[in-house]
Amino acid sequence: MLSPRHMRGYIEGYYGRILSWQDRHRIIDQLATLGMSSYLYAPKEDVSHRLRWRTAWDAEWCAAFADFCAYAATRNIQVLAGIAPGIDFDFHNEINEFKILVKKSNQLVDAGADGVVLMFDDIEPDSETFAGLGRSEAQCHGEIAVRLASEIGVPLSLVPRIYADEISGEISGGMAREVAGHYQELATTLPDDMAVFHCGAHIVAGDAPLDAGNSAVTAAGFGRLVLWDNLYCNDYCPRRLFVGPYQRNAGNAELMLNGTGMVESDLLLLSVMQAGDDDHRWQAALRAHGVPDAFFAVAAWFDAPVISGTMPKILPRPDAGQMAAIEHLLWRWKTPLAREWYPFLFGLKHDALIQSGKMPAERVAKTQLAPLYQHLDQQLDQNLDQNRDGR
Repeated sequence: MLSPRHMRGYIEGYYGRILSWQDRHRIIDQLATLGMSSYLYAPKEDVSHRLRWRTAWDAEWCAAFADFCAYAATRNIQVLAGIAPGIDFDFHNEINEFKILVKKSNQLVDAGADGVVLMFDDIEPDSETFAGLGRSEAQCHGEIAVRLASEIGVPLSLVPRIYADEISGEISGGMAREVAGHYQELATTLPDDMAVFHCGAHIVAGDAPLDAGNSAVTAAGFGRLVLWDNLYCNDYCPRRLFVGPYQRNAGNAELMLNGTGMVESDLLLLSVMQAGDDDHRWQAALRAHGVPDAFFAVAAWFDAPVISGTMPKILPRPDAGQMAAIEHLLWRWKTPLAREWYPFLFGLKHDALIQSGKMPAERVAKTQLAPLYQHLDQQLDQNLDQNRDGR
């Protein structure tokens, strides 16, 4: 079976944002500059990728994608393209559905994709359907992958439905054994050289997600695991921004960074990824992208997401110097990257003022959505009542 090159690079695989072709060309340039190898096109906001996966991409899109792939080839970057039929693939009409899937995949191949990624991510389990077929989900998904690989002239990779242990439920006890069995069954259907994307124990995972013992997937028998890394992705928390040091001891492991969809930020994050978990190299990467020193005064609030099963860092209230740094960043830093970060910096300012009790109630109501404002208002009333009762 054909197999893609060693993967280290960028995933356009998030919800809520989609890049322009010009943006994608810039990311290709950054990947090449950093010595990386791969770009995975799989934006959830491309309706032909997922929501209406049976619908062919139109001629204009195919021409632009072909131009993108050709440009990537000049920079020695492989372009993988995803298709996500799992949202409503009808296994009771499998013959016809598979024909559509092959035709759609070959659109990508004909336009120049170096590989296709079959994606069953972010769908609900459907045990009733598979029970009626007399085959398990793992068998069905694995068999579709193997058959599709034989129908296209480029390597096929797979994103399974359970792309993180926690998707199966609790990751200890009986449920852990169940997910391990699911992985093992899927692994037996796939050739050893088929790349399988996985996040590890958690969708947003801590250090070394795919090291032995850190996820049940590592003992399942897959020949080639590639880390789908959501460390900086913020589509599940769009009010937050993460730009701290890359907390991975990655070595030469295969890993792909799922971005934010903000191109200036993603260009920076690829540099941060390359810098690794080294504070001096991280600061140098930010400065190289025009981030002013004032940011380092407040960087702790933009460090890393909360990893499942861990306690969030408790940070002190921002002091006067940190509030001054926020003001500098908001009003005196003027670059395309600054414009992307403006709402997050302003959000920190609001949160700090609310935390310190310095934002009037009317201002809170103006700046926060009603559910949060009403919750904060109720908390304030409760605190006032408790203070009165304590007199």
